[in-house]
Amino acid sequence: MQSRLYSFPFIHLLALLAILSSPWTFADEEGILIETLNRQSGLTGEAPSEEASQTLVAYGKMKIASTDPQGTDMIIDPSSGDLTFLNHATKEYYRLNARAILAGISQPGVEQMRALLEQTRITVEPTDETRQINGFHCRKYRVSKTGLMDIEQEVWATEEIQLDLDRYNDLMRLSGPEGLLGDSEAARAQRAEMQKIKGYPILTISKVQMMGTEMETQTEVRAIRKESMSKALFEIPADYKERSMGDEGEDMVPSGAKQ
Repeated sequence: MQSRLYSFPFIHLLALLAILSSPWTFADEEGILIETLNRQSGLTGEAPSEEASQTLVAYGKMKIASTDPQGTDMIIDPSSGDLTFLNHATKEYYRLNARAILAGISQPGVEQMRALLEQTRITVEPTDETRQINGFHCRKYRVSKTGLMDIEQEVWATEEIQLDLDRYNDLMRLSGPEGLLGDSEAARAQRAEMQKIKGYPILTISKVQMMGTEMETQTEVRAIRKESMSKALFEIPADYKERSMGDEGEDMVPSGAKQ
């Protein structure tokens, strides 16, 4: 009689329960990992710098992470409009809502800044120059931006990969000065010009004149691949404390996001 308790169907039920309770049941999502190298030179009194960062995309979010364990990460959530900054050195975080900030800016300030930003003119010139960069076949584009600052860029983009990261990039723009343009005619003209760049930028070299000195930044994509990612990577660690934007402290914006 006792042996019937361990009949074939019952053993199958035990096996099923074991599978359902296993952590392997909740499989990680396959996301996109972009490895980037950021270089900067020309700042007065500072030596040229170089820092690696990673961009992770999964679970409807994007995370720009420093490879420094004591560095700063940024999590972008288009569904909520939140940008969350994590300071691993102090185990603190703060959160910005890009849409709320834009809506809360006083109208006179908005109009004044918008008028200045509308003066920005962007020109994109495709070239016939091509080269291999980190295994990607790239075409060169010359980009000129005039307005508040004059910026000259050299963009090498590849059409070998198709990445749709617009909703993340749009949210970052919304949180910055460009967001003040909204969907104005000036904003549409600028976006239309930038759409002349076909594919995904692998190497971007930017030069800007500041106080008589030329500053140069380079953003180079070293690798792009699909990788299994844990949902915890896009969440705030339980032992991190929230702080407000007005608190004094270290700069919490990751270098990979300063572009």
